[in-house]
Amino acid sequence: MMDLELRLSALRNLVPVKTDEVEQRLLAELTRVEGVLQNGVDYDELSAALKALAVLAPRFHARVIPMLSDFVRSVLNRTLEQGGESIPTSWIKYRSASHLVREAIDVPHAVRFVHTAPLLDFLLDLWKLDDEEVQNKAARMLEAIAEFDLNLFYGQQGLGARPQAEIVAYFGAFDDQSLVMHADIILKMLRKVLSPSIEGHTWNYNSMTISRSGVRASSGIADMRRSAIFLLKRMYALDDNVSYRKRLLSTLGEATRREQPSNDAETAAMFDRDAVDILDFLRCQIPSEQLPLVQAIEHDAYWNYYHAASNVISEAAIHVRDSIEARGDYQIYKQLIGFEGIHGSWEELKRSEAAWEYGDDKRLRAAEQYVDGINDDNHIVWRDRILEFSKTRSDDLATFPVYYEFLKSVGQKRPDLALELVQDHQEVMEPFLIALLRGLWSSERNAEVEAIAQQWLTNQTHLADLAKSLNVDYRPRFDLLIKVISEADRVGDTIAIIHAMGVAARQYALGHTEAKSVFMQGLREVAKREDARWANVIWFNRDFAKLIESMQPAERAEIMASMTPLTKIDYQAEEILYAIGRSDPPALVSFLMTRIREEHIRDEQRREAATDEEKGFEAIPDSLHKLNKVLVEMPGPLLSEIRANFDAGSSSMFPYSSSARLVMAVFPAFEKPLQDQLLTYIRTGGTEDIEFAIAILRAYGGTAPILPLCKEIIKAVPEKSNAWKGIAASFQSTGVVSGEYGMVNAFEAKRVEISSWLEDDNAKVRAFAEWLTENLSHLIVQERQRADEDLALRKHRYGIGTNDT
Repeated sequence: MMDLELRLSALRNLVPVKTDEVEQRLLAELTRVEGVLQNGVDYDELSAALKALAVLAPRFHARVIPMLSDFVRSVLNRTLEQGGESIPTSWIKYRSASHLVREAIDVPHAVRFVHTAPLLDFLLDLWKLDDEEVQNKAARMLEAIAEFDLNLFYGQQGLGARPQAEIVAYFGAFDDQSLVMHADIILKMLRKVLSPSIEGHTWNYNSMTISRSGVRASSGIADMRRSAIFLLKRMYALDDNVSYRKRLLSTLGEATRREQPSNDAETAAMFDRDAVDILDFLRCQIPSEQLPLVQAIEHDAYWNYYHAASNVISEAAIHVRDSIEARGDYQIYKQLIGFEGIHGSWEELKRSEAAWEYGDDKRLRAAEQYVDGINDDNHIVWRDRILEFSKTRSDDLATFPVYYEFLKSVGQKRPDLALELVQDHQEVMEPFLIALLRGLWSSERNAEVEAIAQQWLTNQTHLADLAKSLNVDYRPRFDLLIKVISEADRVGDTIAIIHAMGVAARQYALGHTEAKSVFMQGLREVAKREDARWANVIWFNRDFAKLIESMQPAERAEIMASMTPLTKIDYQAEEILYAIGRSDPPALVSFLMTRIREEHIRDEQRREAATDEEKGFEAIPDSLHKLNKVLVEMPGPLLSEIRANFDAGSSSMFPYSSSARLVMAVFPAFEKPLQDQLLTYIRTGGTEDIEFAIAILRAYGGTAPILPLCKEIIKAVPEKSNAWKGIAASFQSTGVVSGEYGMVNAFEAKRVEISSWLEDDNAKVRAFAEWLTENLSHLIVQERQRADEDLALRKHRYGIGTNDT
């Protein structure tokens, strides 16, 4: 590695030199690099060649992209070697053709604005590869190219907006199909070129300065922005997919923002021009646009109105609002769906925060009025309207609370319409079947709902929807819930079983004791599949704690056994375990220790198999949010279990174990109850008990108040025993330090901290203090020398001025 660094350093020094001799030497090196990239199979040799090409790029920029393009096309089909042998399977994760391709992406960085179009061709080809990591790396580089850089924008040789203009022109030459195919990355890049801000970074050996300002209508910015907006408007018409157009609207919105009000009239006029152009474009879409997009347009237009820097922008936004108000169907949609809609007078909302109505009361009343207004004459109109509204999608159905209640009310008061929607339009109404069914169960047509339920059970479809629809406040149907679990078990629909368990838990809290047997039936079915996802669904159910309290120890044991497959204890699992721990603390400790032993077994298996796979099982998280409140009340039993699991032969690894994580999660500040328990182990005088105490002290390190216990151990062990080394390792641990001499300062502070022991009454303590003080003094000298050398190297590399780029 050092030879490579020296070689690269020599090349860097030669690249700026303009002599025939240097030209020949550099050409020879370039030819050698090209040969390696074309034919090489040794991973290290190929990686070194890429690094050399990056250094040579400023001198031979025209040859860089063609060489890289040929390389990435061919290297993916080569069998790579390491030292003349095939790369072991366990190393592929770190040394593969994919890694080399990602290295290749960095090579043209220094000349990225010299040959823009070929570089974009190269990166887009990589962005389309079936390799997620290569795709992501290529995308990051493409976005970086599109971003303004303050250090390159201005100056005698400043680039201005030329790179961004070339990018816009490059994509502007695409045909319609190519624009849609590359829309994801194009929109990300256009967001960068339309950014209202420009940023730059400068640094020296000990600091970095971030500079930021707003863009100005100079150096080609205004024309470039006009072209980018034109391209976005062209792309908008190419696909009517709602998600696609929402991303277009979001990118257009970037062009309406400004960093800050500008005193420069030309710049202010540019931003006004762009905002008005976009708002006028949006206004023209409103009469025929899909309702979810009208909602997004309304949201963006109000943002422009609220933040308008000029009257022309306010007026353009008001014109958008007026066009939206003319769409009667949208006004109904906004009441029922409108999670992004603007409710109220724009003028009043801008004047007063109090004008905002954050509750849904008015919308819920309007929804009830809509339901009451449905009759035989407008039945078809409302059916079609509901079908259209129900095409709106969201990642979280909690964004539709008003619409959910509206459909539930339709089921109760207009069951004929609800039945038609459920029976004839299931595909469109799929996300909202639960609301319709919950209303229908309490309607005069519930016998027909029963028939639908039986049909779904027979066909083994919509089982999860059926289960959730049974979460009613009266006359629970446990017979149907049991059938849901049985049929879901037959077809392997675990999600339906889990939702049935959630309904049963709530029904138990409502006083229906027979619900517990339904819950346990579902639990046993998911446990057979070793599927613990039920914890992620049930955890937030406040009624679950009541169910846990009623359980027998054997039933709680079943719950914990079903959670064994969890690869991690997240906050959802913690809520469930907390409910169990409050009723049965020893069972909770036993469960956690079982996980710790399971993790140890898995680690041993991974070592024996010599596999390099990532560790997928984490017995104990780094921190606890609820379980610690139970465990902190029982330090004795907890430490006893951990002590029983302690292996003195591997005590040096204990600080990195799940056992240590558990102790530190329960006692994060090394609280007194833990200290008292450790003291009992120290006073036994047993070698393994003392090693156990030292292992826990090492886990906390020197930043915790461990000195009193360290002193007790020193008194209990022979002088210069192995225990001394363990105590020294605990005490010398510094935690996070800062500054070039952070370690030096930390060790000096520890030397001062231990100095009082030099006068201690106990001879063993004094001897230990002398020994440790000498060790710390040696460490201080070594660390100071290392820091001096590192500082000198950084000054040489980055300069010592206040603004060295």
